[in-house]
Amino acid sequence: MNNSKNIGHEIRMGVIAVVIPAIVFIAALIIPGVLILDYVHVLFGALWTGIDVFLGLIFFIVLSGMEDKIRSDISFRLIPMLLYFIPAMSVFTPLLGFALAIRENIFKLDCLFIAIITISIVLAVVSFAVIVPAIYSIYNGFKSNTVDESMNGKLLMRIAEAASIQMVLQIVIISLMAYIVVFI
Repeated sequence: MNNSKNIGHEIRMGVIAVVIPAIVFIAALIIPGVLILDYVHVLFGALWTGIDVFLGLIFFIVLSGMEDKIRSDISFRLIPMLLYFIPAMSVFTPLLGFALAIRENIFKLDCLFIAIITISIVLAVVSFAVIVPAIYSIYNGFKSNTVDESMNGKLLMRIAEAASIQMVLQIVIISLMAYIVVFI
């Protein structure tokens, strides 16, 4: 497969995967009130958590039994979207949550919000220090037409493992946010 010819289409789709959330993010911040802001925050959080459940649980199990060549072929379609979408969600979702807490006048630096902020920072670090570099390495191989299928397989497993960590942390943060909604 000549990856350099097909990668342009994949990148265009990746750009769409960040531009649309960016427009929705800005609109949610501009529109007064909490309804749209809350809806978009929950929607983005659900999308991000869903991707992590897919990558960290389902994808991890499926990848574990595949040959490197098959993993590499799968990554060709998946990587460009993830290169854009995961960083967008890992930035927009916590910022929307912070804006929502400010707009609802419930933000205070107590143990609960410090825990949420800490988890949000860890989620962003895992995204930008582990997942994005692995995605970018795979993408560069496709772009330069020097695909190392064995390395791609290892990098995909690293992405799936990091997504597993994010999945657990997101369940914790969702539980903390549910506590806020019910008790604060």
